[in-house]
Amino acid sequence: MVAFAQSDHRRRTDDLSEVEMVMPVLHRVLADTGLTAREIGFTCSGSSDYLAGRAFSFTMTLDGVGAWPPVSESHVEMDGAWALYEAWVKLRTGEADTALVYAYGKSSPGSLRDVLTRQLDPYYLAPLWPDPVALAALQARALIDAGEADEPALAAVGARSRAAAAANPHA
Repeated sequence: MVAFAQSDHRRRTDDLSEVEMVMPVLHRVLADTGLTAREIGFTCSGSSDYLAGRAFSFTMTLDGVGAWPPVSESHVEMDGAWALYEAWVKLRTGEADTALVYAYGKSSPGSLRDVLTRQLDPYYLAPLWPDPVALAALQARALIDAGEADEPALAAVGARSRAAAAANPHA
């Protein structure tokens, strides 16, 4: 059985902790599957501690998952796709028979346009202070120059993504 839930995307979540963001979504998934937290064989989360502005911020969300009795869990510093892959490997190898995968993102109190670029090379790129939009444009230009994509193909990705967001009540 597979279940999926998501929270509303919000521009700012200063009034919510990571646990408060994650708990309602996790409870929805458990209710949809009929499982309890104790019946989950492996739990994997994906998030960016870097964006949260503190090391090991993912450990707080384990309060929302319920880490007692001790659970088999892992965290990947990236995103939900990476967490899903790790859980898939655990299931395929037989190390777990059920898995809970969740991902979340909450940027630090700083400006997201400034915070995202702090992960760049500190000697060559960071001093230029490019913002994420400029970096995305450079990446798009590199794809076009390499012959991997063209402008109409990239525009189609943007149009498809905006259409999907318009159809998603949580976006």
